[in-house]
Amino acid sequence: MFKIAKNFVFVIVAALIWQLSVFLFKIPNYLLPAPADIIVSFSKNYLIIIENAFITLGEVLIGFFLANLISLIIVCLIFYNKKIEKIILPASITIKTIPIIAITPIIILWFGTGFFSKVVVVMAICFFPSLINMIRATKSINSDLFHIFTIYSATKKQTITKLIIPSTLPYLFSSLKISSSLAVVGAIVGEFVAVNKGLGFLIMSNYYSLNMSMVFTTTLIVCLVGLLMYYCIDVIEKRLIDERY
Repeated sequence: MFKIAKNFVFVIVAALIWQLSVFLFKIPNYLLPAPADIIVSFSKNYLIIIENAFITLGEVLIGFFLANLISLIIVCLIFYNKKIEKIILPASITIKTIPIIAITPIIILWFGTGFFSKVVVVMAICFFPSLINMIRATKSINSDLFHIFTIYSATKKQTITKLIIPSTLPYLFSSLKISSSLAVVGAIVGEFVAVNKGLGFLIMSNYYSLNMSMVFTTTLIVCLVGLLMYYCIDVIEKRLIDERY
């Protein structure tokens, strides 16, 4: 509770310094809107912002879930067949070296300008970090434990659910935290390229009209979406780890 109060006080003090700096140095609104202008902008446009925030959040959650699910499936396959790693990993590294902003137009071209193409962009940016962390996680599993499961003729399902997943939980949540912020970036980048709704669209459309108060307001909402996802994963991690240990 004290930590939350401390963070709240920090935000208030930072906002006051920001507001005072804009006033004293007479910074024009189109360069740096004051916190008061941002609050006014949100109060006037909160319905539009919330509507578009749900669209972006949907893209983020679906893409995030699918990317991590596919990573988990591939890692389970690699655990039983090391040859798959030699095929998947080089391809994943090659894709990762290409900036997401460079491949987004191609994804839009292939999958259209609708909702699903943004999901694919989110998947593309989340997949590699998740896969690498999960591969490292499986390699950290005690080989003696795996031999014990083999000796007692455990099925693949039992090995996965009773050994692989519990042993890799710390790595799993680490990859989820990393990819949660990347997921938001992927969705916004996808909306920058081609879309007529979402938080990315609001940022770009208001930027072109120099409505910087709305740009800053929407950007702050994007930050809140990212923080919300991160802290939700953090809470789930702490509960699962506490229950396990």
